[in-house]
Amino acid sequence: MRIIKSLLGLFLVVGVVSACRAPVAEGSLLEEVIQVMNSKDQATIEKFLQSKADSSVPLVDRVKGMMMIAERGAPFTLKRVVSESGGQLKALVSDARGLEHGFVLTLSPGSTAKMVRLNVGPPEILEAKPVRTYAGWKTLAELCELVRADAKAPALAVATSRDGKIDIAVAGTRSLNNRVKVGPDEPWSIGSIGKSLCTTVIGKLIESGKLKWETKLGEVLPDVPMQPAYREVTVEQLMQNRSGVPSDLRFDRETVDRMIGGETEPTKVRLLYAKDLLNRQPTSTPGTAFEYSNGGFAILGVIAEKVTGVAYEKLVKTYVFNSLKLKSSFTNTDTLPKSRPSGHMMTPNGLEEANFFGVLDVMTASAGGGMFMSVGDLARYGQAHLDGLKGKGGLLKPETIKRLHKGLPDGTGRGYACGWGIETVPGIGLMHGHNGSNGTMEAQLSLFPEKGMVVVSVMNVGSPMRPAPPLSAVLAVAAKN
Repeated sequence: MRIIKSLLGLFLVVGVVSACRAPVAEGSLLEEVIQVMNSKDQATIEKFLQSKADSSVPLVDRVKGMMMIAERGAPFTLKRVVSESGGQLKALVSDARGLEHGFVLTLSPGSTAKMVRLNVGPPEILEAKPVRTYAGWKTLAELCELVRADAKAPALAVATSRDGKIDIAVAGTRSLNNRVKVGPDEPWSIGSIGKSLCTTVIGKLIESGKLKWETKLGEVLPDVPMQPAYREVTVEQLMQNRSGVPSDLRFDRETVDRMIGGETEPTKVRLLYAKDLLNRQPTSTPGTAFEYSNGGFAILGVIAEKVTGVAYEKLVKTYVFNSLKLKSSFTNTDTLPKSRPSGHMMTPNGLEEANFFGVLDVMTASAGGGMFMSVGDLARYGQAHLDGLKGKGGLLKPETIKRLHKGLPDGTGRGYACGWGIETVPGIGLMHGHNGSNGTMEAQLSLFPEKGMVVVSVMNVGSPMRPAPPLSAVLAVAAKN
């Protein structure tokens, strides 16, 4: 995982609105939106959205989403309008710390257009190409190659599972410098998909009686100094990203060194990180607001280690990988096979091979750091969760699976459960899923309960394209089945 400087980190999506659709002078479409967010006032934001937002997302979710962006980065400054075309306005914006972000405003069609959403991400999103739906593909291998070529990725893989029958397609090579073709059983970095591995482990510990959904931080970590508000935070709130624990989506070297010093033993590294997190002020009143938080999931890993006396990586291997007989899945403490795809990232010199291993993988293991799985194993894991949603026991009891997948509004019109995003995709139906990226690979795991199908996709390059190419591949498969 890279150590880079950013504040907003992962994509935030919130429905907002513009005043008009006509050609504009520099910044006029964004200035009102930025002014409203810079107020950091919920009433001001709500009034603005009431009069100008389209009806595709509930107002309460829009307000939460815009407040989340404002609290993380305001005051914002418009630096440059990049383009206005295809119903989108793209602009470069800086935040309170002077860090740059791409703002992409999507407008509804018509002469009195309102804005459908505001995407906030790294400046690279301003270069994203229009979405392609891949409706004409005939074979999984053909789709794989189409998406790979569009993404300019060295390799991309897709796997499906229906009633446990696995189909896999892989296109491309392990790296730009190694022209060996990627095999179907080679492991890829899955990034934040690992958050659902964490909640699966926690589910096992709840079933065994070592934890409860309502177990509080003050109860399970009584000797860890923390802000008083955190003592009442429950295990379930941590899994739902509603704990108020800082998001910690990006890191810089100085901060990491301050938190853990020269410590290298994994459980001690994670405990030091948890202590640092829990002595920061909550970003919101615990239990009241959604905020995607690597920090919250890092604390879940410490909790699991506290109640078992076992390192988190071993818990994942015992409760998930070994339980499901996944032979091509690895944690950061394993020796990875040499026969595997390499990561890549865009640099000023173009696409270059890049792989990041180090203390961040250890710190954030329970948030997905240093987790590697083949697409077949990832599909098998997804099938175990889909089976639970259908009432079939196995990896966990059905009632545990269903509670882990019970989504609450996340401020974008979607829902977030315990390590799973929940949304209804137009033309496809209900999707439970999660994406993941360590900056050099992109991954997507999706369950489609109404279709009885699991679809996964991974590619070996970090990409500014949104939706990410693996998600485009997943949706193309789901739309055809």
